[in-house]
Amino acid sequence: MAKPKARRTRSSRAARVRNAAQLRSAAYHEAGHAVVGRVLTLVCGLATIKPNYEQMQAGVSICADPYECEMEWQKRGKYRDGNAVWHARIIAYMAGAETEKELLGQEALGDADDQLQIELMATDNPWKKTEVQWEKLESRLRAMTRMLVRRHKALIERVAKALLTKTTLSARQLDKMVGKSVADVKRNSPTAYAAAMNESERKALRAALEDYFPLSGRPGDSRTRYPRG
Repeated sequence: MAKPKARRTRSSRAARVRNAAQLRSAAYHEAGHAVVGRVLTLVCGLATIKPNYEQMQAGVSICADPYECEMEWQKRGKYRDGNAVWHARIIAYMAGAETEKELLGQEALGDADDQLQIELMATDNPWKKTEVQWEKLESRLRAMTRMLVRRHKALIERVAKALLTKTTLSARQLDKMVGKSVADVKRNSPTAYAAAMNESERKALRAALEDYFPLSGRPGDSRTRYPRG
């Protein structure tokens, strides 16, 4: 199974000089990922709209892989069925394009890589779905994503404006702005198995996960491609 990476957005060489509309779109797109990921208490990192032209990157919004997210939930006493973390991450990936549609009234400038990673998570995971099952589930998850974007419109706009001003926001800054993070998961187990593990056991589990799910190609690399000129 491929290992999830940081979300990234990319621009073409023809888009080296980004206009205000493109910057605004990128800021809202990454803000949607960052806010919804935190609302769902996933493990999230920094967000930036600083372009890296050598690597054709227009921005980054980081979210940890589903196994790390689930481990952090369990360490805090939250236990959910195996589908929960995958559904949450798929919604976080959908949030970029849905933010542009709901708040800017436009289609995403390029959502191909988001779609690819969503499809990978939908088909190459412990709860594999048939094509028919996935079509039904995708519709429900997108509806949930739109609801979350509308509900947290003020937060997304606040983060987007901050990205336009500062270009990059650290994980700590974003956690503070959104007011929610993985630390806010609701404990639903009196004793957490992961918390009961000693440090050497946790390290062994992390190593086993990394060995089984190599870094290259894991679902989680979400990119926006600006149209070629």
